[in-house]
Amino acid sequence: MSSPITLGLDLGTSAVKVVALGWDDVLLGEGVAPFDTTTLLPGQAEQSPQDWLHATGVAMQGLRDSLDRTHGTGWLDRVSAIGVTGQLPTLVCLADEGVVAPAITWRDGRADVWAATRVDVTTRKQLYASTGMPIDGRYLAPMLQLHFGERLSEIACILSAKDYLVHALAGRRVTEPSTAAGYGVYDLAKRGFGEDLCRFWDLPTRLLPRILPANSLAGALSTSGAALLGLPPGIPVSTGAADSVCAAYAMTGLDERSVSVSFGSSAVIVGVSSTARLDPSARYLVTPHVSDGWYGLEMDLLATGTGYRWLSDLFGWTGNELDLHARESVPGGHGLFFPPYLGGGEQGVLWNPRLKGALLGLTLRHTRQDIARAYLEGVFYEIRRCIDVLGEFTPVDHVRVSGNLVHAPQSIQMLADILNCGVSASKDKSPAAIGAAALARTIATTGRQTETVVRETLPITQPNADTVRVYRSLYQEYVGRAAACE
Repeated sequence: MSSPITLGLDLGTSAVKVVALGWDDVLLGEGVAPFDTTTLLPGQAEQSPQDWLHATGVAMQGLRDSLDRTHGTGWLDRVSAIGVTGQLPTLVCLADEGVVAPAITWRDGRADVWAATRVDVTTRKQLYASTGMPIDGRYLAPMLQLHFGERLSEIACILSAKDYLVHALAGRRVTEPSTAAGYGVYDLAKRGFGEDLCRFWDLPTRLLPRILPANSLAGALSTSGAALLGLPPGIPVSTGAADSVCAAYAMTGLDERSVSVSFGSSAVIVGVSSTARLDPSARYLVTPHVSDGWYGLEMDLLATGTGYRWLSDLFGWTGNELDLHARESVPGGHGLFFPPYLGGGEQGVLWNPRLKGALLGLTLRHTRQDIARAYLEGVFYEIRRCIDVLGEFTPVDHVRVSGNLVHAPQSIQMLADILNCGVSASKDKSPAAIGAAALARTIATTGRQTETVVRETLPITQPNADTVRVYRSLYQEYVGRAAACE
C-alpha cells in the first residue's frame, strides 16, 4: 500500500484514458472521457486542444474518485512519475499566447491530393529511405503547408497531440523519436529532423520542438498542469512515446516473433525489430520504439473501429451485436466480400488514398448477418496482409490483440483461423496508457525500475484446421477481388 505509483495518460483519437499502475504492474484505477471531432467538410477531421485538456481533467477526476474510494487520499503522495502517449500524426500549431487553430488529426485526408502532387513514385522512395515513412498528406509537414502555409509567421512551434499534452503539463516544447517520426521530417539515420527534408516541405526548422529520448524527463509538473490533473506540482513528467509503440510494448514487449494488433478507431499492427529494417516496397512504417535501438514495424488500417460503429449504427446494433450477428453467417458470408476501405483510402500494406470500400458479390439473398460477417472478414484479411509481410523477415509465432474484439470470442476465433496463428487478447482497456505508465518508471525518483511489463491475457485461441483450409481459399479470392476497389 506504500509502493510507488506511476500514471499513464493516453490522448487517443476519440477519448482521453488515464491509468494508475503499481510498481508490481497491478492496475489500481482508470478513468476515461471522450471529446468531439469536427467532420463537417469532406475529408475534415479536426479537434479542439481545449477539448483535450477538458477531457483530461474529467478522466483524471474519475481516476481520483476511484482511487480515493479504494486507497484513500494518501495515494497522491505515492505518484512518482507521469507517462504520456497519444494519437499521431496530429498537428497543433502554437503561438506564444496559445493554439492558433483547431488541431488537424491523422484522420484528416484533405492534404492527401495536394501531397500527391509533390510526391511522385521516385520521391516517395527517397523519402521512405530517409524517414522510414511512406509519406502522404497525413503527416505534420504536408498538413502544415496545406492548411497554414500562408500563416507561418503566426506560429511559434508545431507539436503533435501527445507533445501538446506534455507542453500543457510541464511547459516544455519537446518531442521524442517515435512521435517525431509523424512530423514527416525525422531522419532515421541521423536520429533527428533532417534539414533537407524540412526544405522539401518548406518547413522552417524554427517551428520544430527539441527531440529528447523516449520516456525521458520532459520536466516537472507545472502549477497549471497540477491544477488540471488535481495532483501536487513537481511530479516528473515523461516525454512518453507514440501510442502505437506504447501499446505494442505493453502487449508484446520487445519480442521480435510476436505482433500486436490494437483495435480502436483504426487497427494498428506492430511488429518489433532490433534494426531499422526498411521494406523494399515501403509497405510498413519504421517507427522508433520505446527503447533506443529498437523499432516498430507498423501498419495502420484507417477505419476499422469507425467502420464497425458506422455499420452498427446503420443496422441499429449496439455493443458487440455486430460480432454476434456475424456468427450467424458462414465463412465467406455466402459469397460476399467487404473490403473495409471506408476512411477515404487505406494504409496498411496497400497505402493507397484512392481506395474505397465495397460490397462485392451482393445479391438479394444476402442478409445483415452476411454483411456483418463479410465486414469482419475484410478487416481480418487486411490484418493478414500485414502480418504476412512481417513474416517475410521474421516468423510470427503469436498475435496479441486489444480493444473491443476481446469481448467477442467468436471473432477472435475467426481471426485465428484467417491468420492460421494463435491469438491471445489483452485484458487491458488501454494498453497504450499502461505502456506509458510502466515506461514512466525510467524517470521516477525512486531509483527502482523494471525492464518489462507482464500483463495478463485471455487464453490463447488456436486456429481450427478445417476452417483454416476454407479461409486459405477465401483469402486468395478476397485479394483478387479487392484489387478492383480503386
